[in-house]
Amino acid sequence: MKRLSAETTGRGFTIIEVLVAVGLTSLLMAAMYSAMNIYWTSATDSYEEIERGQIARAILREMARDIQSATFVEQDTSESDDDGDSDEAVDADTAMASYTNGLFGSSSDLVLYISRPDRTNSYVAAQEVTSPADRSSDAMIVRYLLAEKGAGGLSGELASDSIQGNSSETIVGLGRMQGDLSGLSLAISNGDVDMQKQASQLLAKEVSGITFEYWDGVELQTEWDSTVQNAMPIAIVVNLTLRTLTDPQDARTPENIPGWMPESVHRLVVPILVAPPYVGETSI
Repeated sequence: MKRLSAETTGRGFTIIEVLVAVGLTSLLMAAMYSAMNIYWTSATDSYEEIERGQIARAILREMARDIQSATFVEQDTSESDDDGDSDEAVDADTAMASYTNGLFGSSSDLVLYISRPDRTNSYVAAQEVTSPADRSSDAMIVRYLLAEKGAGGLSGELASDSIQGNSSETIVGLGRMQGDLSGLSLAISNGDVDMQKQASQLLAKEVSGITFEYWDGVELQTEWDSTVQNAMPIAIVVNLTLRTLTDPQDARTPENIPGWMPESVHRLVVPILVAPPYVGETSI
C-alpha cells in the first residue's frame, strides 16, 4: 500500500512546477499580445497614411483638372482706361453673377470659369435652365470653398447641411460647386441659394484647411481677379490640409486613438495653360 502511494505521488506535479508553468505561459501570452498590438497599431497607422494620401491625390487631381480648364480672353482696355469702377474689389458672389472670364480667387476661395462639353451632348436654352444638371453651353462655373459653421453665404449653408464627425470643429470640410454659367449666374443674381446648394457638394470632411496662392511671374499673390487685372496667373499653388476624423463620443485623447495622425499639408503647383509666358526685364 505504501509503494502504491509513492508511485502515484511520483506521477503528479509539485506546486512549484505548476507555478513555473503558469508564469512561463503568462510571459508567452504577454509577448504575443505585445507583438500583435505593435503589428495592429502599425497596420492601422499605415492604412490611415495611405488613405490620406489617396484623398489628397484625388482632390488635387480634380482641382488641377478644373484649373487647367479655365478659359480667358484678354480684353481690349484701350477705350475704358477712364472707367473708375474697373479697379474696385468685388466678392465671390458678385464675381459669379457678373463675370464670365478667367478666374476670381482669394486665399481660401477660388471661382473658375471653365469650358467643358456635356458628355450627353444635351443642351437647353438658357431660359430653360432650372437645375444644376441643365446645360445651355460648354461654359461652366466651378467654385472651391471651405464649409464653415457660422459663416454666411454658401459656406455656412454647406456646413449646416453636413454631419460633421467632430462637432467641436469649425471647418466641416471642402465644398465644390459646379453648374451652367448662365444658370448659376442668374441664380446668384436673384439670390437663389437653393440652386447654389443643389449645385454644391462636400468633397471631403477630412479637409481642415486650404489656401490658394497665385504666381504672377515675380511673386506669390494672395488674391487674383482676372477681370480687373486683365490677365491670368502663370500658376496657382494649392496647399491642402488634411486631418483625421474622430468620433465625438470617444473620450480618449486623439493621440491614443488607433490610426490617428496629426494634420498634414499637401502642396501642388498647377500651371495655367492659357496664361502668357512671363517676360521679365532684360538688359542690352
